[in-house]
Formats: sequence, structure tokens, C-alpha cells
Amino acid sequence: MLLSKDELNRRLKDIKLVVTDIDGTITNSMNVIGEATKDLVKKLHNKDIHFTFATQRIHSSILNYIKELEIKSPVISANSALIKDYKGQVFHKSVIFPKHVRKALDFADKYFVRVALCYNDEIVYTESNSVLRDYLYRLGTDYKLVESYDKYVDDVIEIIMMGNEKEVIKYIQKKMNYPFKFYLNAKYFRSSTRLGIYNLEIKRSRTNKRTGLKKLVKYLGIKKKQIVVIGDWYNDRELFEFGGVNVAPQNAVAELKNKAHFITEKTNEEDGVSEFLKLLYDCV
Repeated sequence: MLLSKDELNRRLKDIKLVVTDIDGTITNSMNVIGEATKDLVKKLHNKDIHFTFATQRIHSSILNYIKELEIKSPVISANSALIKDYKGQVFHKSVIFPKHVRKALDFADKYFVRVALCYNDEIVYTESNSVLRDYLYRLGTDYKLVESYDKYVDDVIEIIMMGNEKEVIKYIQKKMNYPFKFYLNAKYFRSSTRLGIYNLEIKRSRTNKRTGLKKLVKYLGIKKKQIVVIGDWYNDRELFEFGGVNVAPQNAVAELKNKAHFITEKTNEEDGVSEFLKLLYDCV
């Protein structure tokens, strides 16, 4: 529900942390952060307001943005599977047990599904799974070609599967979720960029942006009412359910707009985040 101007200004006076998604939120279609946003983030730093990311991307793919904005706070990446700062210190990591990685690889081999393994700083794939690299929408990610997955089942934070038969992908999802539901969360979705392609993302259970944010604010010693979250897509709903002030750019999906306390007049293509950051800066 949108807040009145007076109520919004009142809440913004208490803000100590801004957490934003990256793609479609703080970056435009050219993957660039607006100059006004860069300037305002640095000015907010001078007012002791933390700024950080909560993104689906892996950590190595956002290092340039971290440097651009001079972010010193830990960053939530891989949808909270990893929380790590600019110095490389890891504050939280959700690793999939090797036996579950092997189970997923067995399913991929049995049902002729493409599979890759995601780590802190890269995604590894084999020659027979090389098409997955071309189809994945993982901007800025480093990929590594390996001969076999045998030596790469440890330290995996995400398993990525892809196929052109929806029934097969959903069957693997079911088999990975049960009886492993306590340990794993397998999410199926249709590719937004490739017709007839279906994806499965497998992570440790209770791994999402909300759980990552809970861990981060506990570390920083910040209360819910002192937090602003900004997002545009369905996987940002967990941020909006956390508490604090919810902000959506004009291009956000309707579900997030309905949960937002403030909606920018501008889209991400017009540096809409800077519109809100200017409002925050003027209040604090």
C-alpha cells in the first residue's frame, strides 16, 4: 500500500540500510547504473546509510558494480546462497551436500537433461552441457569448461538444469524436492528468453532474498524499520515481505507495485532508483 508523503518522509528519517536488486531495478537494459544513482549512493554513505545488493547473480558478476558504488557492506548474491563483502570475507554460505549434487547429476544423465554447477565465482560445465552456457541469462558470469563433474561436487551453491521437455524437468523437480525437501528447494520455471526451454534451479532449502536479508541485518545490528528494499521482479517478493519501506521502479511487475510503499515515476531505463534516493537524501 502506498504511503502518504508525510508518512513516507517520517519513515525515511530512520533509514540506515538500502538493499536493492540489480537487473531491471538499478541497471538499465545496457547493464549500466545511472550517474545520478552513483552520486546519491556516495552521498548517502556520507550520512552513514549503508547500501548493498540482493541479487540472483553470483558474486563475481557484480564486482564492478560494488566498486562503482564503493559498497563496503556485505552483498547478498545467488539469491542469498552467499553473503560476502568486497574484501572477500564470507558471512554466510549455503552449500548443497555432495550426495545431493551427485543425485542431480544422475538424474541429468538418465533423462538427457543439461546441467551445470554454480560456485561463488563461476559456473562450471562440461562439453556435453555447453549449450546451457549459451541459453543461461546470467549476466557477467564467469564460466569454466571442465572434463568431468567428478571433482566439482563439493562447495556447490546452486545446481542449474535445462531441458525441452517440461514433464521431465518437473519430474526431476519432484524427485529432488522429496524426500530431500528439508535440505533442498528445487524451482521449475519456463525460460523467458527461449521458447520450449524449461529450467530447474536447485539450492539449499530456505535460501531466498528474505532469509539472506535477515542474516545481513542481524550482522549489521539494524532493525526492520530502518531498511529500504527496492526490486522489480517476482524473486524480489521475499524482500518486500521482510518489512521496512518497499520501493518499486515504474517497470516493476504488478505484484510488487501492489506491495510497494513508494513507486517511482521513472523506469529503470530512466534511472528510476535515483528518484527515490534523492527523496531519501533530502529526508535524512
